[in-house]
Amino acid sequence: MAIQIRRPFLIITAISLLVVIFVSVVGLESSLLQFDKYIYDGSISYQQDTLQREKSSVTPTIVVGDAVVSDRLDFQFLVPMSNSHFNFCRSLYTALINDYPPPTLINWGKTYPNRYKAHEAKIDGVLESLQKMKPDQYALIMDGFDIWYQLPYTQFAAKLLDFMQSEHRRLAIFGADKKCWPNKPNSQACTNVPNSTLPADAYGILTDSVEGMPDKSEAYKFNRPRWLNSGTVVGNVAVLAEIFSEANYTISQLPEKKVFSDQMFIAEVFGRRRSNMTLDYKSELFQTMTFSHSDVLLVDNDVATYPRIPTSQRRRIALNRISGTVPAVLHFNGPKEAMDEWWPKMWWSMQRDSPDVVEKSHRIYDSGGAFTVEGEFIPWSDLCGKTDVHDPVTWST
Repeated sequence: MAIQIRRPFLIITAISLLVVIFVSVVGLESSLLQFDKYIYDGSISYQQDTLQREKSSVTPTIVVGDAVVSDRLDFQFLVPMSNSHFNFCRSLYTALINDYPPPTLINWGKTYPNRYKAHEAKIDGVLESLQKMKPDQYALIMDGFDIWYQLPYTQFAAKLLDFMQSEHRRLAIFGADKKCWPNKPNSQACTNVPNSTLPADAYGILTDSVEGMPDKSEAYKFNRPRWLNSGTVVGNVAVLAEIFSEANYTISQLPEKKVFSDQMFIAEVFGRRRSNMTLDYKSELFQTMTFSHSDVLLVDNDVATYPRIPTSQRRRIALNRISGTVPAVLHFNGPKEAMDEWWPKMWWSMQRDSPDVVEKSHRIYDSGGAFTVEGEFIPWSDLCGKTDVHDPVTWST
């Protein structure tokens, strides 16, 4: 009798695994077909003054292939960050080596009596900065400790323009998670949200099957991302100001100890309104990594081209095999152990001794940095000292 019970289970499990493998192969094939749209040649070009003390708002000329896509996107690059950390230095390094402008650090140098006040100050600080901007500007608001920028800044902007063509320009786009957290399961943030735009069978018959799986931690891997992650967001300043203002008001009505996550309140806004808010379900801009490590493959950036470029110019980058996209940004939300494992495998580490990377790294260490909200430039030496981002031993507070 026991054997008869187990056989169907084993058969179903085997079929499920075969389906997942098939989906993976198909996903990889479609990924390679799309891959050359945002491919770049591996050389690192930059203006002489790219890393000088410019404002963190820039208007890039965006080129995809031979076509100028736009020269009218006006970005403010914001990072909530009160003090430095080795992982922040790594994050900043990946931004600057990919020609992002120096970010503006929200709440830099401030201290808080507890974590509740820190979460409250994060939303309040971002809102205060948004309210000082022009409503038709765009803001890129990113966590500071666990974000890596793997594609050039102009590629990010080109992807954003593509994304907005299917929506509309007055929009805020957040990263997408596979699990609703930290909101209660019956909250609007968890229940009143759209389905993912990924296919209903993206992971075969295991897709979205958490409730029927005995090991929930494993089952979340087969969820399609559909819940808001507030650690990565880009969008129209007017829309973002409305969202953060609504979240800020909710916080002001609660006891202090109820404010144990800023994401909770942004997600509640999404569950209540959804208007002018969407998630990056396909990880085109933002790849959230929790429960998604097995979705991501590291490939060379010329894998879909012929002839292949010289080995010295190739870049190892992350590709989402499920959606067939190359995300511009990797967000290692959740456990951080993978960051140490992945760092040596990324292109800036694998090519760290190449002339291009060496020269640009020197520029980052010599003249890179970030801004305070008051406009004061903080050089790399004050943020990170003599830290070598490839060697944690060099970090000193």
